[in-house]
Amino acid sequence: MSEQTPEVGVEVFAGTWRRGTRLVDVREPEEFASGHVPGAVNVPLEEVLASPQRFAGQECYVICRSGGRSLKAAEAMNAAGGRAVSVAGGTSGWIEAGNEVERGAQQ
Repeated sequence: MSEQTPEVGVEVFAGTWRRGTRLVDVREPEEFASGHVPGAVNVPLEEVLASPQRFAGQECYVICRSGGRSLKAAEAMNAAGGRAVSVAGGTSGWIEAGNEVERGAQQ
């Protein structure tokens, strides 16, 4: 975990997600379509890294497959003035915990 970038596990995130927290999924579109946390918005990592300032002043959680890409994205968002938290364990951990999953491309 980065000193400046907070991380939470899937269990903690699951409690927050139920309260309608904004979630950015940084996986590629085909990965996102194969199964994602309901309500997640797909913004691939490359797009986040290309313009992290678009998240300045925003609070959000960031998720990927297992936590590596989300941590990298959250670090970039926070460096640009955002307030991002990475979800350790990612979508894989979310699914393994038996949580709800949506399939298909972003609307």
